[in-house]
Amino acid sequence: NLRTRGGGGSGGSQSYSSNNRDDDKFKIVDEQIVYQNFRTILQRRIRMPKTGKIVNFDLVGVKNSEMAVLVFAWDTRTKTATMIREYMPGPNRVLWGIAAGLVEPSKHEDDARVAGEHELEEECHLIGGEWYLVSENCAMDKYATMNISVYLVVDPVQAVDPKPMDEEEDIEIVPGVTIEEIMLSLTRGEMNVVGGFGCLMAITKLRELGLYS
Repeated sequence: NLRTRGGGGSGGSQSYSSNNRDDDKFKIVDEQIVYQNFRTILQRRIRMPKTGKIVNFDLVGVKNSEMAVLVFAWDTRTKTATMIREYMPGPNRVLWGIAAGLVEPSKHEDDARVAGEHELEEECHLIGGEWYLVSENCAMDKYATMNISVYLVVDPVQAVDPKPMDEEEDIEIVPGVTIEEIMLSLTRGEMNVVGGFGCLMAITKLRELGLYS
């Protein structure tokens, strides 16, 4: 367990567990979808445990999935990653990123690894390699219903006839990107938060495996 200072006015420290029992204290009174296209807005009412008051939250989701996957591709020979540069309509900018996409029941049977393999092939034109799950079902954001899993794939190979990208995607594949260049793009704000999280988790795993120091 991690430990945090203070808390509750005790002046000491309290333990932090990933199995947080406090989750059960927040009761969902009701919820309804108030907007639905590709994205959804879910209005959820929660009874707050400390005050007993009912509070409304507007939560962003996706119509056909509650899970997404990120894939960081690493080449042990060159000690570099294959990244992408993609147009992102929210910030209306072309930003750095890694292969990513939804885990869709109709395509992937809710299997994040299968979805990751598809996204890596579509967006980076890579297949195979040795796969490591480095983070599973991590909440995407305070006000999002999406959960994210992150994979590191080591030494994938070029796909001969890769799956096509989605029509709305504008992606440039960039192999040979160093860790130093990835970290620089993060500090310069040239990657979104989700992609940055995936990179940092994968880099941590690379160090654990002795593949990067």
